[in-house]
Amino acid sequence: MRIFVGEYVCGGGLAELPLEKIPRSLRQEGSAMLHAVVSDLSEIAEAVIPVDPRFDADELVPGQQIVTIDPSKPHWSQWVEAAQSCDAALIVAPESDGILAKSVAMLRAGGVDVIAGSGDFLRTASDKLLTARALIGAGVAHPIYMATSDRRYAEECKGFSKYIVKPRDGCGTQELRTFDSLEEANAELHESSLLQAWMPGRAVSIAMVASPTQQTFLPAVSQNLCDVTCEYNGGQGPLDDDAQRRAAALAMRAIEAMPPTVRGFVGVDLLLGDDPSADYVIEINPRLTTSYVGLRRMIHGNITARLFDLESGPITCSTSVDTVRWTPEGTVWVNDMVTEST
Repeated sequence: MRIFVGEYVCGGGLAELPLEKIPRSLRQEGSAMLHAVVSDLSEIAEAVIPVDPRFDADELVPGQQIVTIDPSKPHWSQWVEAAQSCDAALIVAPESDGILAKSVAMLRAGGVDVIAGSGDFLRTASDKLLTARALIGAGVAHPIYMATSDRRYAEECKGFSKYIVKPRDGCGTQELRTFDSLEEANAELHESSLLQAWMPGRAVSIAMVASPTQQTFLPAVSQNLCDVTCEYNGGQGPLDDDAQRRAAALAMRAIEAMPPTVRGFVGVDLLLGDDPSADYVIEINPRLTTSYVGLRRMIHGNITARLFDLESGPITCSTSVDTVRWTPEGTVWVNDMVTEST
């Protein structure tokens, strides 16, 4: 089995930019996710990986089949050509600017089986306004919102102590801004952003791995977010049993509220309150997320094998509560000992 693995930053998506113009953190996070998923995938398949020639392929994904991207040509066509020789493709790309949706659409148009959700699922999950409508419409706990084109909850938005404005297609905590008043937040609202009430709680994420025949939740983990900017600084897990149950139950309701069909890796960001009545779904990420670098170190088995139904059944943890932690750049500690650093 041959699987094409396209990670946008390392795979030539930013080849037109000088290397110094690509934030170092973005390069590190992309390489960390690529290295982790390819390490697991290589146990069950041959991986074919496009690489920007400015990156060290031997260090990034040693021993793998590399397709060197020609920066003078569009990377999309080079991805499609390389992926057409494979049995399937796995894409690691941000939702911002429609990059993830375009990546999937381009490969599917070339006849490639992309391990990702349906077009409707990707479109809704990649747009935070569409996600909010889907979740609230289905009765799933989600922060109340306002958009320039949708002010149905304007009255309900009043009276909160804090608000956030974020891009509708942003990735993670990119460009998220906080405000102390609705008036200030509303003044910064524009067509491509979303205003929401700030809700208290513990920032948590839980990932699903979905094949055509099974959907499995990985362990829920905590997110380390900066108090001021909400910048993602890594995570820690697994959570205790009660938090696991609450996170999985709420995330399943969120997935069921979305258009069909989910496939591949999906991350669900949550807030867990003092009790289950104060739990909220925040976002749905229709892609591999950075937490993968830690998740693969806290379970028995191979996560990628579940994409192809080579493993099934419940996930079991190989570590105890909160003994695995990681940074966005891919450094992972297990029981306070570094096990991996990229």
